[in-house]
Amino acid sequence: MADLFSLLVQSGNSLAAHSAALATAGHNVANANTPGYSRQSVELVANPSSGSSGPFAIGMGVSIGAVVQARDMFVERQVPQTLAAGGRSQAESDSLQAVSALNPDLEGGLTTSLGKFYSSLRTLSQNPGDMALRQAVVISSQNLARSFGQTANSIEDARNGIDAKLNGDLDLINTAASSLADLNARIQNAHALGGKANDLEDQRRTAADTLSRLTGGSTYTNEQGDLMFALPGGTALVSGASAGRMSAVPDPANAGHFKVRVAKSDGSLAGDVPVSSLGGEVGGLLDARDGTLKTALNQIDGFAFDLATAMNTIHSAGYAMDGTTGRPLFTIPVSSSGAASQITVNAAISADATLLAAATTLPSATGDNRNILAMMTTETQVLAGGNNPVATLQKITGDFGASASRAQAMSQHDSAMVNHINQLRESTAGVSLDEEMINLTKAQKAYEAVSKVIGTADQMLDTLLKLR
Repeated sequence: MADLFSLLVQSGNSLAAHSAALATAGHNVANANTPGYSRQSVELVANPSSGSSGPFAIGMGVSIGAVVQARDMFVERQVPQTLAAGGRSQAESDSLQAVSALNPDLEGGLTTSLGKFYSSLRTLSQNPGDMALRQAVVISSQNLARSFGQTANSIEDARNGIDAKLNGDLDLINTAASSLADLNARIQNAHALGGKANDLEDQRRTAADTLSRLTGGSTYTNEQGDLMFALPGGTALVSGASAGRMSAVPDPANAGHFKVRVAKSDGSLAGDVPVSSLGGEVGGLLDARDGTLKTALNQIDGFAFDLATAMNTIHSAGYAMDGTTGRPLFTIPVSSSGAASQITVNAAISADATLLAAATTLPSATGDNRNILAMMTTETQVLAGGNNPVATLQKITGDFGASASRAQAMSQHDSAMVNHINQLRESTAGVSLDEEMINLTKAQKAYEAVSKVIGTADQMLDTLLKLR
């Protein structure tokens, strides 16, 4: 009779184990489409014998050894860096691709306006006394100044748009950091109670992935098993159950555009984060804003200042139809900073086209076109920047186009790497519905078989009791 009771105990243990295997397979199926979920499996362990039946040791069935997650640590170690590179290059590429003002083929853009400006000068040189042609030069000059302003403002608008995106990313970073710290605490509590926290660990990994993609930082594990997170420069953003906070503040040294500050996880005061200590999507945004776009804006400002200065020098030396001289064609600031957005045509000339200085001598006969010819020579003369106007503009648009193309190519490469590492991760941690259906069937059949054993043992025990 003792053996029959042992058989019932053995079968009871087995029912619980196979029921857990069934429940785990069902949990996997339910989370087949859950982002960040890692497939779980039950490790079954044979229970050793507690005694013997004759010369043979009879085991006590099966029990649950552990419920483990399917993860490849070799792949997991590559994920943060891959996500960071992908986030950075995509953010930079997307920011640059959105800017069309430096497209040389843009209708009404700076290239078109510059060409029409010199074309109007050539036409006026053929008949400098024609008021319609003089008015055409004034209009083309206004259009050129307007194009400079529109180009500069478009670039500045793109930089302001990046500031808005940066603010949004910092909110996401702070949310993910707080979530990671909270999950560390919850997982520690689960372990302290002797339990597992597989689903919480999946959520923790997802939060860490988000931080890596946005900041370029990486994770490491402390002695207590907490997942810590540090920025590329080494600043701890998440330490145990404590999380730092990142914020954006205007930077007077960068025209009021945002710089990033971080209050560390240890509660210390917020300090500025060097650009070199930021990667991921945030780093890519700053690369675009303070790299390619800022360079292009400075180049446009320099071009506007140099061209206007060269034109003003020649125009101021000439004579208008009323015999006056010393009047500049363009109004510009005292330095190149902000020149493109501030350049305008001299208000007096805009109001009266006769004040265009076409002549070089007095009296300024209507047929004297020598000052116009002198102004036309600037089209091929080297400006202060080292190139003629056409070559200068070509260099600006060419440099920007090359940077945008490079960023796009890098983004495509990094995106392929991200897809590859995600596929590797999915091949290990992802849920295969076909495989889970097999596991469900195996667990079901085992459960039914053990139930049959219990039924048989019950009948045997009943027979034995009737004998007495």
